Amino acid sequence: MLVLGLCLGLVGMLQAQPRQAPKLRAVRLAGSLELDGHVEEAVWQQAPAATEFWQREPHDGQPATERTEVRVLYDDAALYVAFVCYDREPDRILRRLARRDRVVPADWVGVLIDSYRDRKTAFAFLVNAAGTKADFLILNDGNDEDFNWDALWEARVAMRPDGWSAEFRIPFTALRFSQADTLRWGINFGRIIGRKNEQVFWAYVPRASGGFVSRFGTLEGLEGIRPPRALLVTPYVVAGGTHWSRDLTPRYLNPISPTFRLGGDVQYNLTNNTILNLTVNPDFGQVELDEVVLNLTAFETFYPEKRPFFLEGTSIFQTVGTGDDGDLRTYLFYSRRIGRQPQGYYSLSDTGDAEDWRVVENPAAVPLLGAVKLTGKTPNGWAFGLLDALTQRTYATFAHVNGARQRIRTEPLTNYTVARMQRELPAPGSYVGLIGTATWREAGTVRQAYTGGLDWRWNPWDYGLVTEGLFSFSRRQRPDAPPRVGYQGQARIGSLRHPYVVGVVGANFATRDYDPNDVGFHTMTNVAITYIWTQFRYLRPWGPLLQVRLNQNYWWVYRLDPWLHLSRGISPNLHLQWRNFWWTRLGLNLESEGWDLYESRGAGLFRRALSWNLWMGVSTDERRPVVLYANGNYRADRYGGRAWGGGLEAVVRLSERTDLAINPGLGFRRGEVAWAQNVEDLEAPGVLTSVFGRRDVDRFNLRLRGSHTFTRDLTLQGYLQWFWARGHYRNFQKLGDDGRLAPLAVPYDRARYGNPDFQQGTLNVNLILRYEYRPGSTLYVVWTWGQQDWSAQGTMDVREAAQRLLERSPTSVLLVKWTYTWGA
Repeated sequence: MLVLGLCLGLVGMLQAQPRQAPKLRAVRLAGSLELDGHVEEAVWQQAPAATEFWQREPHDGQPATERTEVRVLYDDAALYVAFVCYDREPDRILRRLARRDRVVPADWVGVLIDSYRDRKTAFAFLVNAAGTKADFLILNDGNDEDFNWDALWEARVAMRPDGWSAEFRIPFTALRFSQADTLRWGINFGRIIGRKNEQVFWAYVPRASGGFVSRFGTLEGLEGIRPPRALLVTPYVVAGGTHWSRDLTPRYLNPISPTFRLGGDVQYNLTNNTILNLTVNPDFGQVELDEVVLNLTAFETFYPEKRPFFLEGTSIFQTVGTGDDGDLRTYLFYSRRIGRQPQGYYSLSDTGDAEDWRVVENPAAVPLLGAVKLTGKTPNGWAFGLLDALTQRTYATFAHVNGARQRIRTEPLTNYTVARMQRELPAPGSYVGLIGTATWREAGTVRQAYTGGLDWRWNPWDYGLVTEGLFSFSRRQRPDAPPRVGYQGQARIGSLRHPYVVGVVGANFATRDYDPNDVGFHTMTNVAITYIWTQFRYLRPWGPLLQVRLNQNYWWVYRLDPWLHLSRGISPNLHLQWRNFWWTRLGLNLESEGWDLYESRGAGLFRRALSWNLWMGVSTDERRPVVLYANGNYRADRYGGRAWGGGLEAVVRLSERTDLAINPGLGFRRGEVAWAQNVEDLEAPGVLTSVFGRRDVDRFNLRLRGSHTFTRDLTLQGYLQWFWARGHYRNFQKLGDDGRLAPLAVPYDRARYGNPDFQQGTLNVNLILRYEYRPGSTLYVVWTWGQQDWSAQGTMDVREAAQRLLERSPTSVLLVKWTYTWGA
């Protein structure tokens, strides 16, 4: 089947007759231009217009149903773009005001600029008919997007009797390009007609073709551009306080802790293609709380980065593999490691006399003293990035009820370095790259760690055949042990261009000692995985459907040392989009009986039963005032375990300025065989017994998210999560040497060996008021509220758990952050 897909991809490549990429000439602006959204000035008529637009959604390849005109001007400082969006029903234009970078259902226009001219990277600037702005980076020829990138630019809109219009002013300092007397850039213009769900582009990009930036048209006529070197300086002041919960163990000596911090950021464009960013004593109090999840696996939870400094302009540090999910995900650079919770944060809480101590100070995150980031690109196709961050030596101070004090170091002084280089290859979206990381901790503490890797993406036949991969190593050195060196690799090859059949085949492995987790993220080691993915698709209207996609996934998992076939699985799934713009998705995951390396937490192989999981999801038309997303699943295995659950999300647009998302979810597990504890001396002195049991789990999760946009620059957003879960273990058994379960020789004593049951309740509230009072300068007011309840009462019902949670003492934080940007 995969061979068929690859062959058809090559045939499609040879038979395809793509439209010739269009060209547009920019005209130098003589004099000044008032940016007000009106495009009646005579100067605009001097520039030629782009008028032919083609649908990508919903009718791929058909002409746009409404006329659009785009013109481009420029001067020594900026690019100016004018849109005239004609509409035969102007009273049905969707105008929705939202906070920046929220691409809400509305009428939009956008300018996409490949100023690098590398055919894989583009800067995107969008504005909707209400004036909401969005900007982001398009990476890897459209395979990835980075909405965390923010530039300083302007856009204004105006309504007309025959539609609406927009004007953009994009400073050249917001773009990256090589200096030359005459410039030719890749460019595309897009428009979304909200009520029709219609997405159109000037340079046609077929949905089934593969690639995006490599399909752009050309902007010509840019001559004599000499933009100044931009310097942006942004100091900040933070003031506020924290009221600590009385239920913390140990408690805080002073329940209220004031906060006052000073710091700042500097950005300097060394050249048009090279940017230096510096941050000193940064503060990230305005970021949203992490979502609470129930993790019953042997691996840590992956949380996305939310801090601006580690989001903006860091796409260069991504490698092949970072976009994968689950067991295939490998990050050589995972920025959440920098400034994480100190490794010794619970050093006193775990002691038996914690009730007799009070916390004077115990930072929950390691302070970041400063960081520097250098990113850029050379005219001959080399891209580079360097990031260096220094985190503070961190201490916790405790006071005993008898007056004694204790100071414990919870994290040593640590320096993190990440270096990255990429070399463009001639084919669209193709490159070869190197990355290296170093984690240095002060002498005599914990360990030093280093990683290095080589990755590539090669697209020699315009997505008729694509290959990519990553090979890396890790080296960790403890002060009291020899170094541990491990290796990892992954590679895949596939065809993504054929309109009906596409496919990928790949493999990855990681040796036993591979561990990049000092500044990276990786889970499974001593394993190899091979997989095949195919998709049969029909992307044109057919009967009641707009498009059909049928995916099939196959995978095989092996242990490397000693070699052992662990498991295999198959996962077919079907995705249907209907003419009313609803989606229906359903699938089946079937995994064979096999061996699990990790469930026993290092105590031996566990024989896992054959299992199957059926899932389904439905989503409604996103143009409507109320949009619903529903999903459900049912799982069973041959050991008698069952699991079922579902969720519903309702996105309600209360007005053009206000929306609310309500997302309840339920999950239940009954009788699943799972690890409970590893216990010494249970059946014999000095013998470790891995105890398993039948586990029953109930989970409830409610998330509320809302926002109100007072003006384009003043927004209020809120987030609430109520999470509850309980787990009860019964019918305890032990893991035998053959990987199968056997009766315990003695009954399991919860009081003596530990009760694996759990009950967890969390209530988090987060409110953020954001006011951008001038470009790049903001005022934040942030309030967070958190209540937590933990116990080993795995049979507690939800009403009792909710009452206990509400009775717990909360921790609340109020912060005010002011920033001001000079040079904007």
